[in-house]
Amino acid sequence: MGLVASQARILMLTSRKSDLEFAMQQISQRRMMLAQATMSLAQTQMAAGPEAQEDPRSAMLQQVDKMLEMQSLQFQTLHKTVSTELESVQKIIDKNIERSFKYVA
Repeated sequence: MGLVASQARILMLTSRKSDLEFAMQQISQRRMMLAQATMSLAQTQMAAGPEAQEDPRSAMLQQVDKMLEMQSLQFQTLHKTVSTELESVQKIIDKNIERSFKYVA
């Protein structure tokens, strides 16, 4: 792979890595909002007393949280993959530069 192609690949991978980090941040924010909603719901149920029925919304909130957790794990895996590929492309660029300077010297 040529130097220009490698540089373009690095730019693309860096952009992808940033996109994944942003997506993970959004998921974390959604999970925090769900936790807050769950706490609010639990407080409402506690105020209603022990004989109150469990609200089906709490089960729904737990399901949404599990779904978001799975998405977060997928994004983390992709992030590791992109980071590894980014490191390998950087090594290729370093070797190309080193080879170029050997030819000049």
